[in-house]
Amino acid sequence: MNQEVKDWIIRFFESKKNGIPGATEKDKLMVDYFSAGLLDSLDVVNLVVSIEQNFKITLGPREMQDRRFCAIGGLAEIVSDLMNNK
Repeated sequence: MNQEVKDWIIRFFESKKNGIPGATEKDKLMVDYFSAGLLDSLDVVNLVVSIEQNFKITLGPREMQDRRFCAIGGLAEIVSDLMNNK
């Protein structure tokens, strides 16, 4: 997993009102941000657009239906994979 991607995604979630639950980076990467209520529907759109613009990738239906998409670390893996396959 790309460290830049991981750091960027963690910062995105930490900037939200309630931050990310978890004491360590490992804990934070395991958080299911949908179950934890960290984002509403507009936040999800903002997250996807921000990722696409920042990393010059496209998150399509395949990536958003990937079971990893709902966890912070899984999302970082998906973005890293897309960057590696450009």
